[in-house]
Amino acid sequence: MKRFVRWLLRFGAVFVLFTGLAGTACAADLSRAVILVASERLAGSPFEQTVVLATPLPQGGHFGFVVNRPSGVKLEILFPEQAAAHNVVDPVYVGGPMFPRSIFALTRKAPDDARNVLSPMPGLFVVIDGDAVDRIIETTPNDARYFIGLMVWAPGELEGEIDMGAWDTRPADVDTALPSSSPGLWQSLSGIMI
Repeated sequence: MKRFVRWLLRFGAVFVLFTGLAGTACAADLSRAVILVASERLAGSPFEQTVVLATPLPQGGHFGFVVNRPSGVKLEILFPEQAAAHNVVDPVYVGGPMFPRSIFALTRKAPDDARNVLSPMPGLFVVIDGDAVDRIIETTPNDARYFIGLMVWAPGELEGEIDMGAWDTRPADVDTALPSSSPGLWQSLSGIMI
């Protein structure tokens, strides 16, 4: 009986240790928006030192935007005939490789009468409807960040990338998704000092 109790205690200690270690290695809850921070495994790839806001899709899979890649191109260059585009101060960001001819807006306030608006978390809205993006440019041009393209993952694909160590995950928050300044964002989230 004593031997069984010792085995049980030893097994219990190993079980607690194993579940504690396994808990730290488990993937993030991808049923909610997360911030993805490129790991060193992505060094040398187009996604090196990127920070991505990733959001689940209702049908499975995820979509998101690289939030720390300003293009250096102003919206007025892309839309020279749209007078209000000249009022946008920040450059357009490169959101990802999918839909590279589409402009999307991330904003803290949903535009009125917008049909195709998603809310990955409270206080953040993704505007995918061209007419709604145009209304934002016309009415509150600097209350949004504009992205060319986006990231898309098929069901299970993002989980696989995280399991392979391509991305570290962080809880999503509006200030990280729409930082006031994107230089140094990857370094601050990855803990690397420059």
